[in-house]
Amino acid sequence: MHPILSTQHNFRDLGGIVAIDGRHVKHGLLFRSGDLFSISADDISILEDMKLLLVIDFRAQRESDRRPNKTISTVKEIIHLRIHDRAREQAEKFLEENDAAGLETVLVGDYRRMVRTHAAEFRDFLHILEKTDNLPLVYHCAAGKDRTGLATVFLLTALGVAMPVIWEDYLVTNLCMRAAIEKFISKISESGLNGEILRPMMEVRREYLEAALDEILEISGSLEKFVTEVLKADTRKLREKYLEGEPG
Repeated sequence: MHPILSTQHNFRDLGGIVAIDGRHVKHGLLFRSGDLFSISADDISILEDMKLLLVIDFRAQRESDRRPNKTISTVKEIIHLRIHDRAREQAEKFLEENDAAGLETVLVGDYRRMVRTHAAEFRDFLHILEKTDNLPLVYHCAAGKDRTGLATVFLLTALGVAMPVIWEDYLVTNLCMRAAIEKFISKISESGLNGEILRPMMEVRREYLEAALDEILEISGSLEKFVTEVLKADTRKLREKYLEGEPG
């Protein structure tokens, strides 16, 4: 996969993802990403050439204060949907204690927590997409993999995308971020800590999303019911707005 941005490899277009009915997500409207703190001037120019209009930021206040996004002149609106990053705080503790087993379980629990306690933020996310005229847009968290990953699962479900395709998009993050993950782990190891035990935190894994899906099944019985009944997604409106092509 060729990255759109040279300094944020997890910035990617949902365009082209195929729904069950044969239509596909329109290109150039919906982008998912990690934060835009470290992007280069060239990448800012790319986003401005795209006429990016809306940024939806899932990060907690302390995260966006620490790593504020770069200014993009075309952006008309920035919306913060604050989802607390408890996993990162736990990871710092486990790293200090060299607790590999603890780190492996952090995100399993955190995915369940996000489903239980942040349905309102994910509901707002889908409602913004239903109503906004500020397109194209990007939505992101810190790395663009967990909070952004769940948001994408809910969005693609609302758009009528099959679960195997949703899984494929979720796991693409590991391909996009492979080089950055290896570099970060090496840097931590060079500092005298065991960087390798951070790998579970840096990657997406099937057991993380499976934990969220198990929680969703307990709440609603199915992912589709969760999206329509708990997150209150207007699937008809979303599909009319973001899908194109002839139903198969």
